[in-house]
Amino acid sequence: MSHAVHGEIDLEVVRELVSHLTFSDHQEAQELILAALQEINEHFGWVSPEAAEIVADHLGTTVNRIYGLLTFYADFRTEPRGKHFMLLCHGMSCYVLGSQNLVQDLQDRYGIADGQTTADGELTVQVVNGCLGVCDRAPIVKLDDDFHGNLTPDSLNDAIQRAIAARRANGSPPHGNSSVRAG
Repeated sequence: MSHAVHGEIDLEVVRELVSHLTFSDHQEAQELILAALQEINEHFGWVSPEAAEIVADHLGTTVNRIYGLLTFYADFRTEPRGKHFMLLCHGMSCYVLGSQNLVQDLQDRYGIADGQTTADGELTVQVVNGCLGVCDRAPIVKLDDDFHGNLTPDSLNDAIQRAIAARRANGSPPHGNSSVRAG
């Protein structure tokens, strides 16, 4: 998200990203829509309405069709992500060991639910109904690049506050080593 300033998307970069997508007919253009949206989503972390319009214009489709795809596929975001991004595992082991308490605490403490971002733009949470594959440390979250396991609402809050403080101290997002830590 290095090109995003305050959650904004540089539309010149979007035009550049879609300009290399060439097609000889309407069918080929339709087949390129997902690729274009994925490229923008990966580059900026989300797809803005303006970026969606550029894709629609370039590939000869409607903005409604673009929004249909953006809302159908869970990987796409239509709002900017927070400075920190958290995947909260809600798989069987995590659920049995209390992930619902973590979801509830995020709602109570931060006012956010699945797919939402805190009002200050610090944290976006995504609940994963599958499995993050670290069941022996359940319940677990992946916060930025680090896994935090054996969580309680308080230890999750501590991990979030440490991540925010580290970013503010360094002036940039923390880059972890994907290590698994106890809450």
